[in-house]
Amino acid sequence: MSSFSQKKPRNINEASRVLFFLSPFIFLLILAFIQVLNLTLIKGENFRTKADSNRIYQSKIYPKRGFIYDKNNILLAENIVQQDLKVTLQYVEEIDLILSNISKLLNIDFEQLESNFYLRSSKKNPLEPFTLIKNLSEKQIAKLSVNLSNLPGLEIETSFSRNVIHKEISASVIGYVGNISKNDISKNPKLKSFSNQQVGKTSIERDFDPILRGKLGYRIQEKDSKGNLIKTISISPPENGKDLKLSIDINLQKKLFEEFKGRKGALVAIEPKTGLIRALISSPSYDPNILNTINNIDNVNKIFSDKNSPLFNRAISGQYPPASTLKPFVGLAALEAKSISWDTEIIDSGEYYVEGDDRPYKGWKDGGHGVVNMKKAIIESSDVYFYSLAYDLTIGNLSPFLEKFGFGSPSGLTQNESKGILPSRKWKLGYIGDFWFKGDTINMGIGQGYITATPIQIAVAYSVLANKGELVQPRIIESIGKNQTLKISKDFVTIENEKNWERIESALLGVVEASNGTAQNILNKKIRIAGKTGTAQVKSINEEEYELVRENEALRDHALFVGYGPVEEPALAVVAIIENGESGSAVAAPIVRSAIDFYTENQ
Repeated sequence: MSSFSQKKPRNINEASRVLFFLSPFIFLLILAFIQVLNLTLIKGENFRTKADSNRIYQSKIYPKRGFIYDKNNILLAENIVQQDLKVTLQYVEEIDLILSNISKLLNIDFEQLESNFYLRSSKKNPLEPFTLIKNLSEKQIAKLSVNLSNLPGLEIETSFSRNVIHKEISASVIGYVGNISKNDISKNPKLKSFSNQQVGKTSIERDFDPILRGKLGYRIQEKDSKGNLIKTISISPPENGKDLKLSIDINLQKKLFEEFKGRKGALVAIEPKTGLIRALISSPSYDPNILNTINNIDNVNKIFSDKNSPLFNRAISGQYPPASTLKPFVGLAALEAKSISWDTEIIDSGEYYVEGDDRPYKGWKDGGHGVVNMKKAIIESSDVYFYSLAYDLTIGNLSPFLEKFGFGSPSGLTQNESKGILPSRKWKLGYIGDFWFKGDTINMGIGQGYITATPIQIAVAYSVLANKGELVQPRIIESIGKNQTLKISKDFVTIENEKNWERIESALLGVVEASNGTAQNILNKKIRIAGKTGTAQVKSINEEEYELVRENEALRDHALFVGYGPVEEPALAVVAIIENGESGSAVAAPIVRSAIDFYTENQ
């Protein structure tokens, strides 16, 4: 018994020593077991997701851009199917070798291809494909198709390019599309998800881009390690852009564009009662398809470097002195202020003097127009008569009255049109840093001096005359998809004596129909037109300098004519401005006559 009790402590000590030496190994074994549990149970889902991302890929499906039609459902802008070469960086291993092979295969300059690659691949998601070459030819497609298995990360994909059917004729209306820029994204962060899609840059394409563009769709695919498609898992189809029906009459637009004959200027034709724009021209123009596709950078550079600024939309952004086209409104303002009556006569000797100022304000006609009243002054465009009206009215009465007709503020037709200048004492002090003088008011009385207006503003103002007071919001969209747009009556210009609307109109009729009218050359008794000529001075000169100035075409006067008709039921109000055209009656009035005749006869 004593021997047994002596052996037990010895066995315990030996077990303790064994456990002590094995404890580090046991500890490591426990840690390993915990790590296995962590990797398989706790973090297993994360690893599976990462593994799936290498073979499961979500790609965007871009919607078709909406079509654009004219008022008669004639197609103006469409989408043309094309094949593009796309690259997914995730599957490209030797970039230089791939680019070199493509360069040789398609006979494309390597440096140009390399530059294009790095420009478009910068800051891209490596799993998101980008377009390397647009609009592949059939020959290029054939060569690539045979060799794609040797070009990992590359694929041929169908896309659409924008095509404006009537090119230069409708460029000022339709505009063009282009790649999304950083500036576009800064204005609209949502565009970041459309990075490979084009957006509208100007005109209708820009103003209605969200409607035309549609909404993205998505495709989930399984691919192998080289980017080859294994299978399509699911598809969420895109929502295509909506079609637009414009108010533009493309046949009228085409006829009037041809009549500009390469001249610089603008034209706006509007239905006074509805506000619908039937023609809108800015000349010179450009081919939007050159900018829609950018296949030839030299042609693109020619457009942007053209000194005649074809991209500048003169119809909505050109700011011109309204010249004598402003006189009917000055006359109406004077009648409303009762500073003169309809039959009041003054003597126009060809010069107007202000007390205390020895400098004469000269009229356009040597010797003047003799005895004139309001009607004769409008028909013959007497400057001296309207110098006198403006002087008596003062700028404090004149500017607020002109504002009622839309001068000095955007018409609301587009997002980025100019508002022109409707000057006042406060305006001159703020922008010029000088006080307002009587001479400023006198010049404004004939539509010169500081006042400027856009063609769309002048067209809207004359629509108010045609409507006998109703100011209708101009619009260029007749329907979006199946939804019709509605007429918006913005305001109604009320005058104390309603007869003055007819009186002003009778004078405007006389401009065309009277033997002494400044636009008597466009008389056509079948379709009666009320209108007004204008000659906007580009450079202030005296008589002796004029012939010298004429040698420089850029300093010649602008020619204006604005009219509406048929007078009995005005279908169209049209303004035409020919830059440096000199004579409104000779070059601008015939175009307006042509527009009203054509539209009236072809409604």
